[in-house]
Amino acid sequence: MFCVIQTLQRKKGNPYGAYRKYEVNSMSIQFPDGTSKTHYSYYPKCEAGRFERPHREAYKISIHQSRREGGKVIKKQCVIATIGYYDFAAGWRLYECIDGGIKQAADVFDVDYETLYSLVENKVKPLADKIKKEFHRSEEYKACRQREEIEKEHQKAKKQFGEQYGVDPDEYDYCYNIFGDLMDEAYLNKITRQYKRQQDASRSYRESWGSNHSWGGSGSYSIPSASTYSEGETAILKQFYRSLSKEYHPDLNPGKDTTAEMQLLNKLKEAWGV
Repeated sequence: MFCVIQTLQRKKGNPYGAYRKYEVNSMSIQFPDGTSKTHYSYYPKCEAGRFERPHREAYKISIHQSRREGGKVIKKQCVIATIGYYDFAAGWRLYECIDGGIKQAADVFDVDYETLYSLVENKVKPLADKIKKEFHRSEEYKACRQREEIEKEHQKAKKQFGEQYGVDPDEYDYCYNIFGDLMDEAYLNKITRQYKRQQDASRSYRESWGSNHSWGGSGSYSIPSASTYSEGETAILKQFYRSLSKEYHPDLNPGKDTTAEMQLLNKLKEAWGV
């Protein structure tokens, strides 16, 4: 029993190359309270077209068996799958491509699944590695990798922004574009002022608490430190805070004074250590 890989040429090429260029787009988002903000994203520039994919090769993978029976040679074969050049280049999981074919072949040859899978995998791996190595030298791959690095830095900046100002990281995309260029200074200033008010309220509360309550004695008030909570409990408390802060945030309640609620919420945040 052996595995055979036959190279075929498809009549049509693969039209789904990556887009050659991406650009910063902006979209106005309307909120239920009547306000709007501009969201900045990174989308393909369709008119620039896609990278050409010149390879039309596809690889027909099959298992063959020859045996003598009654003085005659009896041959059997079973097609496992046909996989395109760019499927290998994209790093498709081999299991997803050949699983169904392996199960069928196991019935045809009355051989266990694992034996056939190893037979095909050992035959296909050198070809898959060769194609991926070739593709990694292409302009398409290099452009994709560059965009991946840009997106990685973007996600890092969003996370830092959220931690710095105590807001949802997605708020970053209303202030900056993916390259870190400031797009809406007014909205950034609004977030900064909001953060400062929260810090001032928190500091005022701590000072007031410290001046009106004793610590450590019998019957005194005490606030558990963050260390008294497990990681799971801290994660839940963070969810509580984010959910309630969205509900009572002054910007989302233009017709209602939610100052007291936010002050209490900030006290709880401080007490929870989140």
